[in-house]
Amino acid sequence: MVRLGPDDWRSYAALRVAMLTDAPEAFWTTLADVERLSEAQWRRRSTDRTLQARDGDGAPLGTLTVLTPDAGPALGLQPEDADALVVAVYVIPAARRRGVVDALLGAAHDLARDGLGARRMVLQVNERNLAAQRVYERHGYVLTGESLPHPHQPGVRDLEMARPL
Repeated sequence: MVRLGPDDWRSYAALRVAMLTDAPEAFWTTLADVERLSEAQWRRRSTDRTLQARDGDGAPLGTLTVLTPDAGPALGLQPEDADALVVAVYVIPAARRRGVVDALLGAAHDLARDGLGARRMVLQVNERNLAAQRVYERHGYVLTGESLPHPHQPGVRDLEMARPL
């Protein structure tokens, strides 16, 4: 597991493009949003709050980002002060069902609890993504009853799930 830094911008950019190409309905960011980013912008976004699972050769297998409420209002549902928000969870198709998402979520929990002092993890999942909901439930997340409209899919909601740390 790698916590990214500015020099990891190429692998971060490649994985973000892959995720938005593979599953555009799952994310709030669009492919068009990231395709126009400059190297300097990618470097600024490639921070130690983003985790990347890699294989033995260093190729990225999956990613997620852990944010805190100070990250700003573009997060959708507003987390509470002691929350950490998990966003942009993605595993490449070839690495699915191999424990990559489990390793990513475990590392995110450790980062949130030990590094950020969070007491609760929060995430949003597309109501149509039942496979992701099952994964999150396996990791102790439960639906909170909160939801919000998906910004790019009329009539579709993102559901909030949370778990204590």
